[in-house]
Amino acid sequence: MTTLTLVRHGQASFGAVDYDRLSPLGERQMRLLGEWWARMGVPAARVVCGSLRRHRDSAAACLDAWGRPAIASHEDAGFDEFDYAEIVARHTPELSSPEALGRFLAAEAEPRRAFQRLFRAAVERWAAGAHDADYRESWTAFKARVAAALERAAALTASGTPVVVFTSGGPIGAAVQQVLAIPDTRVLDLNWAMANAGVTRLGLRTGRLTLACLNSTSHLEQNGEAALITYR
Repeated sequence: MTTLTLVRHGQASFGAVDYDRLSPLGERQMRLLGEWWARMGVPAARVVCGSLRRHRDSAAACLDAWGRPAIASHEDAGFDEFDYAEIVARHTPELSSPEALGRFLAAEAEPRRAFQRLFRAAVERWAAGAHDADYRESWTAFKARVAAALERAAALTASGTPVVVFTSGGPIGAAVQQVLAIPDTRVLDLNWAMANAGVTRLGLRTGRLTLACLNSTSHLEQNGEAALITYR
């Protein structure tokens, strides 16, 4: 069975002006994954990255610690995350600027929980499909984009070489939805559960993708530090 592994990026810079940077913890998470794969003797793979900085930097940190340069590497924007800033802005227009969102979170006793509540409501509005005209990319278009990227990545395994994709939680959730035929009413539950640096592995059998493991964080848990498990 040829494997296609989807890796969520390490923790990004929540609350910073430029979210699209790994935090120091995020870089450590990715290095721990690379070290884990090195100890487990995981073979070198073709590497695909989304086009976001947090995808590229996650791949770089993981590959460096893994000690196995990619057999081949390329970028595929089909694995980029949906535009969360636009989705939040359409749901709550008064928070459409980074500065306004920053002020809102700064006033909250628990900024991460406050953002999660806001983000969930905003994404549910987007995914419901009743306001598609408000968005540059609808939920349906997003799923189709990810499905096309997943097909391209799966095609890279034709030679029997494993493929590792560094991406975001949204595309991983959409990919698993496609593989398991999960209804839209439940797929968002997957998104909220995707851990930073979590590993989801798909197998390709007779031309069909199957789920081998979902959102594994063994490489983080084995350190015994609860702070290594993050979702934002």
